[in-house]
Amino acid sequence: MSDKRPIGLLDSGLGGLTVTKEVIKQMSNEDIVFIGDEARMPYGLKTKEQIIEYTRELVKYLISQDVKVIIYACNTATANALPTLKKEFSIPMFGVIEPGAITASRDTKTNNVGVIGTKATINSKSYSKAIDDIDPNINVLGVPAQEFVSIVENDEAETKQAQELITDTLKPFLNNKYDTLVLGCTHFPMLRSQIVEALGNEITLVDSGIETVSYVRDYLRMNDMLTDTKDSDIRLHATGGIDEFKRLSKEWLAGTKIDEISLVNLGENK
Repeated sequence: MSDKRPIGLLDSGLGGLTVTKEVIKQMSNEDIVFIGDEARMPYGLKTKEQIIEYTRELVKYLISQDVKVIIYACNTATANALPTLKKEFSIPMFGVIEPGAITASRDTKTNNVGVIGTKATINSKSYSKAIDDIDPNINVLGVPAQEFVSIVENDEAETKQAQELITDTLKPFLNNKYDTLVLGCTHFPMLRSQIVEALGNEITLVDSGIETVSYVRDYLRMNDMLTDTKDSDIRLHATGGIDEFKRLSKEWLAGTKIDEISLVNLGENK
């Protein structure tokens, strides 16, 4: 048995391409459909109701593309929309928070874990709750790093101003009791070197996206849903800012054959 349908990924913007890259790495034969809601990002500053509404439209779009599973390649959508939308749709859907929480709980030696994410993700306390369910003895400090999303979306990671902002935001974790930091936004792996510059090499960085893709791969394998084809078809869609999206997605997925990058109109953008 095999399932030739594509894997669907959704995100509020470009960050989910870090998870897409991981799908390509771990499941190179699989077809992929990705949609980033560039027209309405950042989700981190939206209300929970808006996030649910926008994410629902992304889910419906991916279902219309006949995907077999959906990965929420977005912490904000995972925290705010996934619990509600899991009740509305029968398609298997996976968020990035639980796998990241499991890894952080396993990696910490001092029982002090830091989490950085968008304002909405940190306010939801999703990582704190998930880690507390695994081990109530672990202390979790969540710090909003909303500006990091703009740094990535505007391709400003290499600037001096960006490094200063990142260093300043991460100051609460300079206390050496924090030995593990969850990158609680799929944009943040793009800032890994800047984060290491700010905090040093002693702290373990947890990329929730990598852990999630491993989890999904195992799920597909156990359910005989991996494809048996050899060449993958990769289609990337954005709801706005298509020129910049094209440029950055080609840069981030350099060396990968992308079959399509196109604009999709959803909801109020129609």
